[in-house]
Amino acid sequence: MKKLNKKGQGMSEYLIILALVAIATIGAVIFFADNVRDQIATIAEEISGENADVAIDATRQTTARDTYDLDTFTDSDE
Repeated sequence: MKKLNKKGQGMSEYLIILALVAIATIGAVIFFADNVRDQIATIAEEISGENADVAIDATRQTTARDTYDLDTFTDSDE
């Protein structure tokens, strides 16, 4: 009988796990992209010496909207 090569099976399993981790990472980046962008913009405004109260409020509103926190979320037209 011929011996089976199990290295190929191990490599296939490794590639499947790697693909699942990559998909999860991409999903997390897409999910948190807006909040991270808002936070970085707020930090940049504060470092430059400008008042970032408006940006902070916008970030809180975005977070409240995304998490369906209706107690915090208010319409921006008010």
